[in-house]
Amino acid sequence: MSMPILFSARNAKGKAALGKQEQVERVYRVPVDVDQQVFITVREQTSFDLDKKVWDSGIGLSSWIVDLANEQSASAPPIVDAMRRALFSSEARQILELDKLWAGAGTGIVSLVLGALRSAKARSESGCILTTDLASAMPLLKHNIASNDSSFTCSSTRPRAVVLDWDEERFPEEVSGVQHGFDVIIMADVTYNTSSFPSLIRTLDKIIHLGSSTAGSDPRPHHPLILLGYKERDPSERSLWDVAQNIGIRFEQVGERRGAGGEPIEIWIGTVQ
Repeated sequence: MSMPILFSARNAKGKAALGKQEQVERVYRVPVDVDQQVFITVREQTSFDLDKKVWDSGIGLSSWIVDLANEQSASAPPIVDAMRRALFSSEARQILELDKLWAGAGTGIVSLVLGALRSAKARSESGCILTTDLASAMPLLKHNIASNDSSFTCSSTRPRAVVLDWDEERFPEEVSGVQHGFDVIIMADVTYNTSSFPSLIRTLDKIIHLGSSTAGSDPRPHHPLILLGYKERDPSERSLWDVAQNIGIRFEQVGERRGAGGEPIEIWIGTVQ
């Protein structure tokens, strides 16, 4: 569904011209349980601001996450079951959404869907869902979170918008202050700009080691799982998989979503070796 789209004829002499429509809203139906659904409203820009649009990978990854939450398959690979537990356990979960360096989480669609799903399935008051972006996209991201407040049952399932620039040396307090590190890092369309790969890898390397010095008596470091939605636009983008191995991250494809045209949205899970 979409908000009304304005059409106007060339303005007649003496009449005020209608301004260009700069935003549209889309409504997505999200089944959060076998007999329950919510509707997520997402506003995006009609301009060329790439950070303020809904991208295919965000829709495809959200669709896969919905199925993951609602389907229990005995034949699912162990890594998929591990991701299901990491996202939807009733225990507290710390989840971080990363996205394009020059954009961020954009409209926040993946975090909005995840927040609605966790609200229906996990009622822990602890934990967080952080959705990151550059400062320029904060107003739109915060608007989309506020517009869907009724879908979030508690503060731990309501996404929080945080400014995060991959090129900054220091993380914001909301990220660096998460105790024991994150359980899941979510990424969609991070491969669009291959020149940003060094910044992305540096950021990932720091995030996967957050909290490893505060693990207490447990000698095993706590490393997050990484969930990636990817749509190929150029084969060179797949060099990210090789670069990620340099910091100990190995990706495995676990699914895909096909749209109306073009390449499918590939779903990958990364583990820290």
